Amino acid sequence: MKIRHDEPEPLDHTPLLLGEGPAWDAGSATLGLVDIVGRAFLTVSGDDVTRTPTEDAIGCAVPWAPGRWLAAVGTDVVALTPHGGGTGFARLPGDPATMRANDGKCDPAGRLWVGVMARDAADRAGSLCVVHGDGRVETVLTGLTIPNGLGWSPDGTVMYVTDTARGTITAYDFDVREGRLTDPRVLTAVDPRFGGPDGLTVDAEGHVWTALWDGGAVLRIAPDGALVGVVELPVARLTSCCFAGPDLTDLIVTTARVALDGPTLRRYPESGRTYRVRTDVRGLPATRFAGPPA
Repeated sequence: MKIRHDEPEPLDHTPLLLGEGPAWDAGSATLGLVDIVGRAFLTVSGDDVTRTPTEDAIGCAVPWAPGRWLAAVGTDVVALTPHGGGTGFARLPGDPATMRANDGKCDPAGRLWVGVMARDAADRAGSLCVVHGDGRVETVLTGLTIPNGLGWSPDGTVMYVTDTARGTITAYDFDVREGRLTDPRVLTAVDPRFGGPDGLTVDAEGHVWTALWDGGAVLRIAPDGALVGVVELPVARLTSCCFAGPDLTDLIVTTARVALDGPTLRRYPESGRTYRVRTDVRGLPATRFAGPPA
């Protein structure tokens, strides 16, 4: 069941505390990454790595316009560039003292979907919101605990939403025109003995790839929920993944070292690195945020 791929290759950056949210902007051939706990936004372009500090925990950053990204920092949605920024665009719901943004991604129409969770991961305190191009914010789902990986089928008719605390990835029928979710059904439920589903991506064949927190692997799951492939990595705490590169066949996997004890770090010394895994599977291009540049 292993997928044909090369050996995982770490990217050349300092290990992150909680690496997350890899996003490939094909137009600029730039990879964006976030370090949630380290409060930083990173861009990787060729051999050039730029790290930009943020004022609070950064849940996600998505490509917007050339040289500009839209990021969820704390409960603020702000414009960022690799050289700074922070111009306000929108505000997510919740008290910023107790709530923060988590994973986020743009749908095929260019809306930003972003999870909001309690900073202490309180049960069912989280939600899923959508940020429209005019700055309006709408809460779509409530009762989530750790809203996480998001993705869409190649034709845009199915949306996937992860709740790591529940161990589930839920599929919804998706109306691209209206941005509406209907008919929820569980795509997969991961046994907690094998880790928790975290960030995800969808490939050109419609299969879902989910990184396993404390699972040491990325799973490839068919649209009917069948497990059809596994990519193992030399670290345990995987956080998210995306496809990148000129032909979208490089699987990028982020990892974390936050809260790992000494023995675990000695066992997995590369924790916090970002890996490139060259595969024989093609991903889908990321959609840029559709709002007018701020």
